[in-house]
Amino acid sequence: MKRLFIALLALSTAFYASAQTKRYTNHNEISVITYGPAFLESGFGLHTFHGLQIHENIALGLNTGLDRYPVNGEGSKWFLPLSAKVNYVEFPDRKRSFFVGLDLGYSFAFLNKNLVESNLKYEYQGGLLVNPQLGWRFKFKNSAKYWSLATGYRYQHYSRKDTYTRPSANLPDTSIGYGTTQMDKKYDLHRFTLQVGFGF
Repeated sequence: MKRLFIALLALSTAFYASAQTKRYTNHNEISVITYGPAFLESGFGLHTFHGLQIHENIALGLNTGLDRYPVNGEGSKWFLPLSAKVNYVEFPDRKRSFFVGLDLGYSFAFLNKNLVESNLKYEYQGGLLVNPQLGWRFKFKNSAKYWSLATGYRYQHYSRKDTYTRPSANLPDTSIGYGTTQMDKKYDLHRFTLQVGFGF
């Protein structure tokens, strides 16, 4: 994950360095995040993309926002995503055009409340985010502004570190001290998304 942070930092540096020679572009989306097209136990996402038009068809930049995921047996989990994103628009000058996008980044999990009790403590840690999408965008008349409708797949990894303290020395090999056991629970979320957006 350190390499991913370095890559995102390098991208943001290059983004600001070239901002004076490339056209700025913005795309904001509201997302439904669910297990499938039935929209049962749905979560949601709010995302904002800030990028540069490096080619008439291609925009590259940073995407961030807020995500809420329903997780079976775990309630709802909240994440703050930060990703590099690339958008490709097939016909940027037409009123209607097909487009594809790809997010690759990291989601922070500090919005989830960590539990601390007398004999149990757990804390959440974020992880890898991958989100390809495809859709259509529709330009307003005589304007560079547009609205969009898209669908996609969203993969989110995160983990929870559990620390148990018990008055016993009969602990497994994972013990980190007398009467203490530590375990990492890893989660891989695979979700279907539907997004409505506005951009320019």
